[in-house]
Amino acid sequence: MKAVGRLVHNERGVALVLALVVLLTLTGLVLAFLSVSALEPHISRNHSHTVRARYVAEAGIEYAYDMLATNIGSWNDYLGGATCAQGAILGTPNSSLPGLGSAHGAFTVRVRNDCNADDDTLTGLGLDTTIGGCDVAAPGSATHDGNCKVIVTSAGTIGSTTRTISVVISRIVIPPINAALAFPGIRADVNFSGSSFVVDGRDTRMTDGAGAPTGTAPAVYGIAVNGSLPALAAQVENALARGPQNDVRGRDEINASATAQGANTIQSDVVLTSRAVTDFVAAARSMADVTIDIGPGSPYSIDNLGSVCSTSIESSACWGTPSHPKTVYVRGARPEGTTREISLSVTGVSQGTGILIVENGAVEIGGNFRWNGLVIVTGKNVGVRYRGNGTQSVYGAIIVNEMHEDNRATTLEGDIRGKADILYSKEALDLVQTGLKRRLVTTHSWMDQ
Repeated sequence: MKAVGRLVHNERGVALVLALVVLLTLTGLVLAFLSVSALEPHISRNHSHTVRARYVAEAGIEYAYDMLATNIGSWNDYLGGATCAQGAILGTPNSSLPGLGSAHGAFTVRVRNDCNADDDTLTGLGLDTTIGGCDVAAPGSATHDGNCKVIVTSAGTIGSTTRTISVVISRIVIPPINAALAFPGIRADVNFSGSSFVVDGRDTRMTDGAGAPTGTAPAVYGIAVNGSLPALAAQVENALARGPQNDVRGRDEINASATAQGANTIQSDVVLTSRAVTDFVAAARSMADVTIDIGPGSPYSIDNLGSVCSTSIESSACWGTPSHPKTVYVRGARPEGTTREISLSVTGVSQGTGILIVENGAVEIGGNFRWNGLVIVTGKNVGVRYRGNGTQSVYGAIIVNEMHEDNRATTLEGDIRGKADILYSKEALDLVQTGLKRRLVTTHSWMDQ
């Protein structure tokens, strides 16, 4: 028993065993650390590729946005070959970033119309399979955009890593212009008492004189009214007949390929609707360069509009130039009952280029005035008045959209006195559409994959 006890309490060799155990433990830890350190470069590289692939995909979205904004009238061309589920390739597949090679990544962009199941969750609208606000003549389809929205998908790739971004791109399109002077609303009470005025639906270049157009675009009507209220056309014709001097020309109401003069170019037409005008104004007011709010009984008066443009193009008193068109939104106080108030009064020597929107009120123009682009007066108790104390010219079109029924003869949607020229100009309208393109195209509903 003593011998057994001595063996049990003998500690010789224990140090060796402990050393081996510690060495084995340390070896395992070292191997674990080596394994982790070997994974970290892979993790870092994968994270870097993921981030860079997303940036490349964003570059593809920017490329698509720039192309669609620059060519706002060509969206249907880009949809050629697309289906509702699979977009057509926009540009060149596997495009490298500008100035960089494929080692820095490549993107492929596809564009399709929002006509696939569940696309309404992206756009916030119903599927584009019926007649939409962007094209009142044809329903949306895989190759035809009817509601001014498309879905763009950009896949960015770095090495073997791919990130995909989907986004909805929407456009605001100027309402279809069917006349030099249009009354798509429910009233068209007019007075023509000018000594010499011209309303011309023939295509007039911005350098042409009134009544001497040289443009090549098809003519529109001289004056158009609500397509569902043909009696308004007769009303305008009667007012025109009472005018001492007039020169109203444009598309012939019988022969679309010919032009006419007087009553034969005054037509009830469905191309431009009151709803199209209000939808456009609702979309355009948020991107206005100049916004003016008018209180009751306090019209906004401006003299020598545009005189500051040469020194301060961003000034609120500069309402655009041909090289820098603007959208100007004047919001009048909604009048009560049959009260009509002046919301905007322009005097002196004034000029501007872009889209002028006046809501809920009348526009009064005096002095020498020149506007290139579109003038829209819409809402309740609205109108356009030319004072007749100068020469006032609009190259583009004027839309007066009255939305309130008022049978008083003294309430006029159009009051033209003196020398006024309202000239349809596709050149001016295209200039505005092109100049404002990046403000008329927006993105929303981003999704990453």
